[in-house]
Amino acid sequence: MARKHQDANDILVDGSRITRAVAYPIILWRNSVKTFLLRTTFLLPLLAMSSLAQGQNLADPEYRHRVYLGGFWPNIDSKIAIYGDDFVPIPPINVEGVLRVPGRKSAAWGGIDWKISGRNTLEFEYFSLNRDGGVSDTFSPPLEVGDFFVEGGQISTFYDTSILRLTYGYPLMSNERMDLQLKAGIHVAKLEAGLQISGQICTPNTTPSVPPGCPTAQTDTESEDVTAPLPHFGASYTYAFSDTLAMRLTAIGFAIEIGSIDGSILELDADVAWKLSDRFGIGAGWRYFDSKVKASGSTLNGEFDFEYSGPTVSINYWF
Repeated sequence: MARKHQDANDILVDGSRITRAVAYPIILWRNSVKTFLLRTTFLLPLLAMSSLAQGQNLADPEYRHRVYLGGFWPNIDSKIAIYGDDFVPIPPINVEGVLRVPGRKSAAWGGIDWKISGRNTLEFEYFSLNRDGGVSDTFSPPLEVGDFFVEGGQISTFYDTSILRLTYGYPLMSNERMDLQLKAGIHVAKLEAGLQISGQICTPNTTPSVPPGCPTAQTDTESEDVTAPLPHFGASYTYAFSDTLAMRLTAIGFAIEIGSIDGSILELDADVAWKLSDRFGIGAGWRYFDSKVKASGSTLNGEFDFEYSGPTVSINYWF
C-alpha cells in the first residue's frame, strides 16, 4: 500500500520520477524562462529598429554636425548710388542694365550646421560674388556718381558682394519626421563698388559744372563700400519623407532705421537633401536674397540695393 501511495504522488520530469511537491516549482520556473526568452526574442528586434529610426532621418539627424559645399547660379539685380557733397542725390543706377555688369554668374557657397543640444541648432553660411563690367555710351539722362555728372564716355565697374549668415534655431514643434524652428541671428553683408570714368564729365570745378556741355577728356574714380551687420528673425520647417530624403523651407528677414541709416534684409530658402550613405549626401535648392542699405553722413554715403535668386547644388557630410 505504501508503494501505491508513493506512485500516485510521483510525476515524471525529464524521465525522472519525483514527487509532485518538488516537480511543480521546477515546471513553473522552466515555463517562466521560456516565456521570458520568447518575449525577448520578439521584442529585441523591434527595440533595435526603433533605436535606428530615432535620430537617423534628416529632420532629426544622428550626427551633430553637417558641412556642405556647393555651387550657386543666381540671377542678380543690383543698384548703387554714391552720394556727393555738392549735389542732391538722384535715384540709384542699375548696375546690370546701365553699367553692363553681368547679371548672372556662378559662385561657390557653403556652410556648417551644428546641433548644439537636443534639436537646438546653430547655422553658419558664407557666400561671395565678385563681378566686373564696362560700358562705353552716351547717357541720357546723365549719370550722377558722387559729385560728378557723366554725359558720355567709358565706365569700368566692379561690384563685390560677400554675405555671412549666423543663425540660431530653437525647436517650437518637433517629432521623428518634422521639425519647426524659430530662427534668430545676424547677416553681415560686405558690399563694395567702384567706378573708373573717362569722357564727358562735369564736376564742381569745371565749366559748366552741370550738364549739358560737360568737358571732354576728363577722368575720375569713385568708390564706396559698407559692412552692414543686420539682425534677422524667422522660421524654418523640415520634413523627412524617409530616413534618407527630406526638405527644408526657411524664411528670415528684418528691417531697421536708425537716424540716417536705413537697412532691410529678406532671405527665402527651399532645400531638398538626399542621404546617399551614413555620412554623405547631396542637396539641391533655391535661394532668394534681398538686401538694401542706405545711409548718408556716415561711413557709407550712398545706397546699395542687392537682390539675387537662383538654384543651388551641394555635397553634404555629417559627422
